[in-house]
Amino acid sequence: MVLKSAFKTKPDIWVILIKVTSNEINSDSEKLNLLQKIIHQQQDNLSEQLNSYRNFPTEEEFLKSQISSLLKRQGQMAIKLCQELIIHTSDHRCKPCPKMWQWSQNSCYYFATNEEKTWTDSRKNCMDRNSTLVKIDSLEEKDFLKSQPLPTFSFFWLGLSWDPSGRSCLWEDGSGPSPSLFSTKEYAQINGSKGCAYFQKGNIYISRCSAEISWICEKTAALVKIEDLD
Repeated sequence: MVLKSAFKTKPDIWVILIKVTSNEINSDSEKLNLLQKIIHQQQDNLSEQLNSYRNFPTEEEFLKSQISSLLKRQGQMAIKLCQELIIHTSDHRCKPCPKMWQWSQNSCYYFATNEEKTWTDSRKNCMDRNSTLVKIDSLEEKDFLKSQPLPTFSFFWLGLSWDPSGRSCLWEDGSGPSPSLFSTKEYAQINGSKGCAYFQKGNIYISRCSAEISWICEKTAALVKIEDLD
C-alpha cells in the first residue's frame, strides 16, 4: 500500500543522515560524495513519490524537508572543502572570487591598497568592478575587515555617506547603519557628521568626501560548484 511505502522512506533517510554525521565516514570528500549520491537519488524519484503521497500531507512535507536538509548540508560541506583547497593548494577550479579579491562568507572584497581616490571616484571604481563600496552588515564582517594585514597608516572608504534629504548617513542601498554594529562613539559620529565614512584599524570615522584615500569594494561571491572541487 502507498501508506506503508511512505513510512519505509523515513528509516532509509535517517540511516543516511546518521552515517554522514557520525565518525563512520571520516573524510569530508567521502561525506560529500555520499550526499551527492543520495541527493541525486532523492531528486530522481521525488516527483513520483510526491504524486503517491498526495493524500498524505505529512509524508510529503517530510520528504521535502529531508531534500532541503541534504542540499543545505551539501552546500556547507562544499564551501568548507573549497576553503581548504584555497588555503592548501593552487591546483583547483574552486574560485568564488576573482583574482586579487578576498573571500569571506558570501562576499568578495577588493582592497585598493595602492591607490587613493575621493569617495565619489572610489564608488565609481567599485561600480566598474561590478561591485559597491563595502557595506558592513555584521560584527563578523567588521572583524574580518579588521583582521586583514593592511598597512598601519591606511584609510579605506566605506559605502556609508551623508544623505542631505534624510539628514543622516546611509549605505549605498539606502539603508541606515545598525547601532549594534558600531561603538557608541562611532555611531554618534556617523549620525552627527556630514561627510563620508572610512575604515582605519578596525574603527570607523567620518571625513570630508573630497579627501583622497584607499577604498574597499564588495560583491556577492559566486556559488561553490561541486564539479570545481575535483
